[in-house]
Amino acid sequence: MQSTLLKFLAVILLAVLAYAEPAPLPQFELLFSGPLLVGEFNPVSGLLGTRINAPIVGGNVSDAAGNYAATIIPGPGAEHGVVAADGTFFPDARMTLQWAVDQRFAYIDALGVGIAGVRDMFYAHLETDSPTWEYLNNRFIIANLTFGEPTPIVTFFGIKMDNSSLYTSTALVQQTS
Repeated sequence: MQSTLLKFLAVILLAVLAYAEPAPLPQFELLFSGPLLVGEFNPVSGLLGTRINAPIVGGNVSDAAGNYAATIIPGPGAEHGVVAADGTFFPDARMTLQWAVDQRFAYIDALGVGIAGVRDMFYAHLETDSPTWEYLNNRFIIANLTFGEPTPIVTFFGIKMDNSSLYTSTALVQQTS
């Protein structure tokens, strides 16, 4: 009996999946962009390749409308990035922003792939307590760092989401309580 029921449910599930529509392709929107001042690359050879320490020494970002949004605070950088034997760079970087609107901070942790000193694409996790920018806490963010003259440019993009697909940690806590 259970075997027949399981087979029936499996057929139903396969039928549902066969008619299910694929998820729409993600659409991205520009969040902010600006020059990123990077210090000297300090390579260290290791078992996995060449580790790179490249401290962030400053910069700023503007919002999508071109308005100054934040200062990039000097400090951490690509301190754990590794360049593999084939030249592929796997950045592992952190940066801190100070928002212009309220002087609050944002912490950004980034992991990705690229070519060291040329360009990188990475996933960026952002955390902030700024009331103006806190909506970024639950956004999927990707970023591009392109090295050019006179300075590298970092650009952050978020996946466009409608309000019905967003939830806050407060709503999640209420649902699980």
